[in-house]
Order: sequence, then structure tokens, then C-alpha cells
Amino acid sequence: MTRALVLVALGAIWPALAAAETVASIEPIIDNGVIETGPLTRQDLEVRGAFAERLLQCGIVQDVERVLAVERITTTLDGRNTRVQVAAGGFQGRTSPAFVFVVDDHGPRAASHADVAALGDSLGYVMTQDSLLLLDEDRATSFEFPIDYVALEFRRIPSLEASAQLFETVGEIDPELFATDTSGYTQVGRSYVSLQSNVPAEQFIAGYRAAARAFGVSYTPIIDGVPSLFHGSAGFPGNDWSAQPDGEEYLVRIPARAHDALRRIREFHLRFTRRAVRALARGDDPRAAAERLRGLACD
Repeated sequence: MTRALVLVALGAIWPALAAAETVASIEPIIDNGVIETGPLTRQDLEVRGAFAERLLQCGIVQDVERVLAVERITTTLDGRNTRVQVAAGGFQGRTSPAFVFVVDDHGPRAASHADVAALGDSLGYVMTQDSLLLLDEDRATSFEFPIDYVALEFRRIPSLEASAQLFETVGEIDPELFATDTSGYTQVGRSYVSLQSNVPAEQFIAGYRAAARAFGVSYTPIIDGVPSLFHGSAGFPGNDWSAQPDGEEYLVRIPARAHDALRRIREFHLRFTRRAVRALARGDDPRAAAERLRGLACD
């Protein structure tokens, strides 16, 4: 789910959506006018995905995690309870690449919601995003408000393009689930998760059931044979970069001892993005443009 909508992917196969997890989803491409990114944001999904994959390979997530751990801001996140992948996220009829985290939040090695929120705020700041998504899949009080959602299950992890095609199928069936300012989804492993948009539950369920049948994926949840909704909680922390150009709305929620280090990582992200925009100035076809971005330097 990308309003502006939360470790290279660990392993080739992720499970379907499971209980006892929190999801964070955030876009890595600046799209709010802080710097000119039009030559990148106008590219095909393949090209924008290559940008996200290269940025993840360059270690931006690990760098943020390291700062938070060294400063003892997060103490419960580790490689055993936190996974991240470049996945698809859609909002208002458009799909973009996102960094999507799945965090185990139950059991002896559970991550805390406070730590997930700190990681989300830090990445939102570093990547100059208007907002990000936090979703607790099975508790209604973890984040800002309770939310209902559905999950459509692929047999295996889909490509960004396959997720985008499923979103377009939803739009063909019911535009109110596709192109409004409450319409969106995020891919989580092989699950396609959509928060209920501003329509009645019956309309939302019917639209996504029809899309699942048309696309050949499984609709969940089915409870006692009846198509239903999952119940969780969601938050959209963010920053208005026009009013707060230094990211103050994020920074006020992050202890000050980490600000300088996070500011340096943000400066790297801005340099990397400008380099990507310059690399696309040649007007290559999408495949060549994607390869050009995959070769960007990480310094």
C-alpha cells in the first residue's frame, strides 16, 4: 500500500500471509517535488523496480537498521524476526516498487511495535517520503486505527508486473476499488494485501472475490464458508515536506542522538536518486534503462 505508500530478501520463497506479523511498506522513490524525479517516476515499472533493487543492494536499509541498533533505539529487530523484499505497492490506480518488511511480533523473539515504528519513521525520513504504511495483521490497537483488509494469495511470489496486472483487474471490475484516494494494496511475499477502501464491506469483498476468480488466485479469508475480512490496525506516519522541509515530523519521533547519522544516509539517497535521474537522460528503451540503473555506483 503506497500513499507515498514497510537484508536483501531472505530466501527465494516467502510464506503466504500469516497471523502474528506486522507489515511495513514504504516507497524508495521520491515523488513529492523535493527534487526533480520525473524522468524516473515516469518510467515503466521494470525500470523503477531496478532502481529499488539496486538501492536495497547498496545497503540503505541495513545502514538505517545499524544506526538504530547502535544508538539503542531499536532492541528487538534482527535477521530472525525481520525480512524485507522489493515488492509491489499500488495507490490510486498506479503500482510502484516498495520496500516491504514482514516482522514477527509474537513469540519469544517477537519484535516490538515501537521498534517497527522507529524503523518506519527512520526510513520514511531517509527516503523523503510523504508517508508509509504500518499494518498489524491481527490486532486492532497496535497503530492509529482499526482496519479491515483482504489478502489474495498467489501460488508463488509474483513479479511486480503481475501484482500490477491484478490491481488493474480490480479496476476493471470496480473502479471504486482502484482509482480513488483510498484505493491501494501492498504485496507481502506471495500475498496481495488490500486495506478496505471507502466503500461498503459487501462491495469491497465482491470486487476482490471477482478479481481473484478472474486472475486465478485465492481469496482470503473464508470463514465458515463465507468470504470475509481480516481485522487489524494500520498507521500512516509521514511528513509534509512542503511545510517541514527538514523532515521534522519524522525526526520528532526519532531520538535526537540518531539524527546526524540518519541525515547522512538521507543525503546518500538524494545523491543516488539524482544519479539515477541523470542515467535516464539518454532515453533508452526500458530494458536498457533498467540495466543502466542496476549498474549505478553505491558511493
